[in-house]
Amino acid sequence: MKSHLSLLIGIFLLLFNSCISDDGPFIEGNGEVVIKVATRGSYQFLIRYKDEVYYPENLPEEYKFVSQDPIPVFIKFKLTDEEADIFTPAPNDVPVFLKSIPVIRLEEINRR
Repeated sequence: MKSHLSLLIGIFLLLFNSCISDDGPFIEGNGEVVIKVATRGSYQFLIRYKDEVYYPENLPEEYKFVSQDPIPVFIKFKLTDEEADIFTPAPNDVPVFLKSIPVIRLEEINRR
C-alpha cells in the first residue's frame, strides 16, 4: 500500500511539473529605440539590439517620439513566438511591406 501511494504521488508530481510552462530566459543589454517611417506621419518604433531589429509589443509612450537619433537604452526582454510586419513608404507615399521581424515583450527599459 505504501509503495502504491508513493507511486501515485510521484506520478502526480511529474504531471504537475510538466504542466508548468517556462517562457525561457530573459535577454538583457544595451540597445537603441529606432524609428522606421511607414508613410508620411506614420512611424514604427523598434528596438535594435546586437545588430538585430525587434518590434516591442509594449514600448512605453515616453519612448515614442520622432527623433533623428536613436535613443540609447538598457533593455531586458523576452522573445515571443510572433512576428510583426514592417513597412516602408512607396514613391506615392503608400506603405509597402518590407519584412517581418520578431516581436519582443519588454520587462525593463531605461535610458542610458
